Amino acid sequence: MTNDNIMTEEHFWNLIDQTIGAGQEQQSATLQNALSKLTPAEIEAFERAFHREQKRAYTWDLWGAAYVMNGGASDDGFEYFQRWLISKGRKVFEAALADPDSLADVFAPGEVYEFEEFAYAASYAWQEKTGINPWKDPKGTFPYTGAPPAGEPSGVPFKKDAAYLSKRYPKLWARSGMK
Repeated sequence: MTNDNIMTEEHFWNLIDQTIGAGQEQQSATLQNALSKLTPAEIEAFERAFHREQKRAYTWDLWGAAYVMNGGASDDGFEYFQRWLISKGRKVFEAALADPDSLADVFAPGEVYEFEEFAYAASYAWQEKTGINPWKDPKGTFPYTGAPPAGEPSGVPFKKDAAYLSKRYPKLWARSGMK
């Protein structure tokens, strides 16, 4: 359930879980469709919840995992990785927060572990409901920030060194084929 400002974790993850199993384009469309059934205030609450979860994933441990999985990860690449991680649902997300090496269970070399568009579903649904472009609204009604959290990620930074990465992420490293 939601009120005007807050969406519970349960409701947030139930909406995400409804979209799992489709390709990225279909997953974004499915999420946008589900959100368009909510009120504008509920869509805004979803957006705040999305940013809350993305902030939880703003860790050096996960950035290192993204680096191994994608063969590198810029600032933007890591932001899109966080969005991809959210798109995988609560079970994968929480497991990765607890142990980023658990992502070896969903890792297939050659895939791209980024999902920029997933974060825009709420913006599009809100615009459809209100008729207001969230990126051009002079009142700034929609809570979209469009940027990762300020400051450094939490935790201990990773080193871009093969010996280090292979020890910090042994399962991911073994599956990645990186040398």
